[in-house]
Amino acid sequence: MVSFICNICGAHNHVENFATEPASCSCGSNVRIRALIRLLSLELFGESLVLAEFPKLKAIRGLGMTDQEGYARILADKFDYTNTYYDREPRFDFTESHAQHAGMCDFILSADVLEHIAPPVERALEEVCRLLKPCGFFGVTIYCNPDDRMREHFPELHEYRVVQMGNSTVLINRRRDGTLEIKEDNLVLHGGSGATLEMREFGITELKSKLLAAGFHDVLFLNEHVPESGILFDHDVSQPLIARKETFVMNVAARRQLVDLWSAAGMQAQQERERAEALAGQIRLASQSRWLRLGRMLGVGPKFT
Repeated sequence: MVSFICNICGAHNHVENFATEPASCSCGSNVRIRALIRLLSLELFGESLVLAEFPKLKAIRGLGMTDQEGYARILADKFDYTNTYYDREPRFDFTESHAQHAGMCDFILSADVLEHIAPPVERALEEVCRLLKPCGFFGVTIYCNPDDRMREHFPELHEYRVVQMGNSTVLINRRRDGTLEIKEDNLVLHGGSGATLEMREFGITELKSKLLAAGFHDVLFLNEHVPESGILFDHDVSQPLIARKETFVMNVAARRQLVDLWSAAGMQAQQERERAEALAGQIRLASQSRWLRLGRMLGVGPKFT
């Protein structure tokens, strides 16, 4: 039995066995999501905080790749953050160029999405890098097979559809040379069909190589267990990582917001101290009342310590 505090919502949990996919907290978080949020917190603040207790810094801009609603909602409250989708609004296709958004994001999060992006995946990684500020970072969870081998399932994918034919799910693809091919064997679908088709399996070595080639200068993998936050890895859990362009530095506007929050908290604490001191003074005066002294002699009335 492991007792932990969820670093998404702050709830206390007791879990006997951790699994890869199922949630192990009532907020919907699992091991990989808590690992991703730990990395996000360390990168932004230098320490692991509960997401629900992050300071509200709207000067920090983030973008999500189909993030889970449970933590996407909190991120939207804390930052200038937009959760995007491949198949519905707000749509954002990371395989296309978005020149108008280049260099605007402090962070981008991708929880188990990179294996579903149509090839070449390098195109999406390069676009993520372009969207980030010079000191921005990319937070990722992605399954990496234990053999450390890259497996691209459909390297010739070009114009394709995933359709349901009877009881079978079928991939129909027209290759660049015009050849039409139909595949229905060994298709791996994660939680649905269409955009959830597994396009590839990464190995850690190749994943790091592709991130560095896309323009990132540093890749940090989270491998250690953090039981107090409910992060215990098994052999098939997704690999959490941070890919940095440069070391993250909070922008001037965000630092100003942080100082304002600190000042407001200090003022509130001072007001609380003043109220406590005033109450203590009233209690001291009341304790010296001759009527109270008389009451105590008679065994009645309040007692002050």
